[in-house]
Amino acid sequence: MTNSWRKYVVPWLGFLIALGMHLWQLDQPPQLVSDEVFFVNDGYNYVLGHPYFDPHPPLGKEQLGTVFTLFGFTPLTWRILNAIEGALLVPLLWWLAWRFTRNRVAANLGAALVLLDGLTLVESRLGLINIPYILYGLTALGCTLKGLEVRRPGWWLLAAGVMIGAAVSVKWLALLMTTPTILLWIWPKLFGQTKNPEQPLWTWLTALGGLIFLPAVIYWLVFLRHFGWLGVTDTFFKTNAQMLNYHLSVPSHGGLYAQPWWGWLLLWKPFVYWAQPVGSSISAIVSLPNPWVWWTGAMFLLYSLVRGWRDPVLRGLNLFLLFAWIPFVFIQRIMYSYHAMPFGLFLTLLASIILSRVWGRHRRWVVSYVVVAGLIFVWFLPWYLSFPLSHTEHQLRRWLPSWQLEPR
Repeated sequence: MTNSWRKYVVPWLGFLIALGMHLWQLDQPPQLVSDEVFFVNDGYNYVLGHPYFDPHPPLGKEQLGTVFTLFGFTPLTWRILNAIEGALLVPLLWWLAWRFTRNRVAANLGAALVLLDGLTLVESRLGLINIPYILYGLTALGCTLKGLEVRRPGWWLLAAGVMIGAAVSVKWLALLMTTPTILLWIWPKLFGQTKNPEQPLWTWLTALGGLIFLPAVIYWLVFLRHFGWLGVTDTFFKTNAQMLNYHLSVPSHGGLYAQPWWGWLLLWKPFVYWAQPVGSSISAIVSLPNPWVWWTGAMFLLYSLVRGWRDPVLRGLNLFLLFAWIPFVFIQRIMYSYHAMPFGLFLTLLASIILSRVWGRHRRWVVSYVVVAGLIFVWFLPWYLSFPLSHTEHQLRRWLPSWQLEPR
């Protein structure tokens, strides 16, 4: 095996491990869980030909409808697409860390830390639509970074535009990831990247055509497919206006597991998707990130926001992190821990890059960091995979008083 192929062993081995965790007893619990009631049923409406309204764009549900059409409607089929796409986040984080740094240690750490992320694991094992928009948005970023490195970036720019269109066609929140990606193409030096060749007019034209117009066309085509599949006569603008009105009408408070923007760095309230008594035990699915990676990542972020602006790579990650977090200060609706997923993945990238820079001098500390992350991941694995635990065992995992666990 040559060196060029050997470096890809870690990301694809991580993919296989992640896929194994995602597929393990994927059909459990056998009933719809939490928001699966909305998204899975909406996907099945394409099979039935029943019109529906959902406040999110239709691509995520269209994907589910395609799976149901091909393979039937079972707990396995309404979750398997997310399981595969979620596993792909492991090599994707490896690729992004490599593109940002050209450092194999940073890339390997990025793959390892996302593999040990409980929030990604939980979201990948449910029939929801958070994983697709994040996967497509991060793929657009990777394609843009690659395009900045080559003399003829046309195909990479085209791929980035397609991925941006797909991401926004799943959830509007993708704009918080794709907007800084477009800025990266227009102003690469701000992110510590260089463009070859340097052609300002060409840069603006390609950004307008490939990263704005093309995604808009894809977004429109997704809705045309939606209308045609269901045989409805609603107009594109009317439907989008209804979606916007819905989001503007959602209250800004309430909900047992609501988590305000300021609580993100603290992991103030993880969202409990499911909790049911099993004899004298309780089985639960809790969307809790790896606390060790998250809390240390928060400290890395504070350091980077204070000292990292002169460092091109850290400056770029600061901007992506701020885009994924600060807008929630102004979004006046209930938010939950899963809305922080893009922020958490960029936090993972930041942690992997900072840790890689001390690898040469403090290798044992970095290895210890990953080992602690792994041990904590295993400790919370019952919450991720819904293993039954006694009340006492659940209480031992309530590291903050705000981590509530109510049967639902």
